[in-house]
Amino acid sequence: MIASSTFARALRGCRLFESNDLDETRELISRVMQPHALIPKGRERGVSHMDFVKFGGLGLGTIAFGDAMHVDVKSVDDYYLMMFCINGSAEVRTRGHTVRVDRDNAVLCAPGQPFDAQLSADCEQFVLRIDPVAFTSHAGAAAQSMLPRVPVGSLQLRGWQQQLQLLVGSDQMLACALENKSVGLQFEGLLMELLATGLSDLQHDARPANISPGFVKRAEEFIHANYGGQIQLVDVALAVGIPERTLLDGFQRFKGVSPIQYLRSVRLEHAREALHRSPAGARVADIALGCGFAHLGRFSMAYRERFGESPSDTLRKR
Repeated sequence: MIASSTFARALRGCRLFESNDLDETRELISRVMQPHALIPKGRERGVSHMDFVKFGGLGLGTIAFGDAMHVDVKSVDDYYLMMFCINGSAEVRTRGHTVRVDRDNAVLCAPGQPFDAQLSADCEQFVLRIDPVAFTSHAGAAAQSMLPRVPVGSLQLRGWQQQLQLLVGSDQMLACALENKSVGLQFEGLLMELLATGLSDLQHDARPANISPGFVKRAEEFIHANYGGQIQLVDVALAVGIPERTLLDGFQRFKGVSPIQYLRSVRLEHAREALHRSPAGARVADIALGCGFAHLGRFSMAYRERFGESPSDTLRKR
């Protein structure tokens, strides 16, 4: 369990602002995170504050509003947002899930996902702003199937939690990481690797209790056999003989993703394999089309997020 009194002690020296003006608070937080709506839920306004540091593609900070608050982010920008509470609690809705957030449970939102949070009056958030390339380069394929709730108090993430606490709880350690870019990047890499490893272990430990039913396995087989065609959700549902809603619920429960997200993951894996074994003169556009991607720009963006390099980089290195 995170010790609220000492967890981010050193981070207090990196305060960006303190304010009792809601508009100013919204503006200053937006400069670091993104534009969002703040709707106070209490009767009295306390003093808001934000502490924040950044190492490479990883930003770490605390936010408190001094009052019960509704935070509404329609769509997270081009970063992964992870949040847990040092004090108080929150209820976050995202991707059709409602996540109870406290010291032992975080919420993880990927780029493009909504973040709608109800924060208690005593809530102080700890937020991580993670570059998508940095995240996917460590987490790999697992990044596509992670559920919103992350049990940061679990055994699997204890090493990550202890390393994070060491960094933001030690004045000397944090100062060294901020003053020496190389040290800061080492901390970024270590924290990202520990987080990815812990999340992967959590997924692995959960699989035996969530054996996929037959219709999910048949849908997987259909997708693997037809990934190169322009198939849609209705095509997969018809192929396995079940309603679309049942198919969606089954994939979300047992695979952690929708059928279309699973299809995209399969296409990306086949595209990477094709790029690796392509002959001289091969074109990225032809390989993308052959793997079912009709829009080259979206393919390149998804490929970079997944593998940490562009399709043309992979083609050059084959």
